[in-house]
Amino acid sequence: MHKKLVKYDEWHWAEVDPICLKRNAITLRDEIEKKISPDDDPYQFYSRTYPVVQAAIRGDIVKSLDENVSRFVSGNFKRDNSEGTLPPEYDHDFRKAVAGFSVTVQGLSLEQIQTHEIDGTTYGWLDFEDEGDWPDKVKFP
Repeated sequence: MHKKLVKYDEWHWAEVDPICLKRNAITLRDEIEKKISPDDDPYQFYSRTYPVVQAAIRGDIVKSLDENVSRFVSGNFKRDNSEGTLPPEYDHDFRKAVAGFSVTVQGLSLEQIQTHEIDGTTYGWLDFEDEGDWPDKVKFP
């Protein structure tokens, strides 16, 4: 792990941790491929989420995404998840993979970060993963 000074952009960090993002993207890709049929995909994981996951795995995503703009997870999935009415294939591991990927790709933080003002702009020192940190040195596996 190493620290990196990252700009805070309105409601999220402007950059994503590329190694953490790739790790979470691979986990979500594997869950989608294992549990969801492309022919029976009511929440559009193959058409909405999978392209973003593939971009993350390739390393094409370096700036955080605004999920409210890009809509990479179906609103129907979010609603059914919050209501507890998801079909059984969307089990705990699947929901955890969606949540981990969503938090990481949006540049959200799971912990309190001390911020610093530099020339009127807010920054914070964030922990970024290094190759080989998984699984022993990561904070949120």
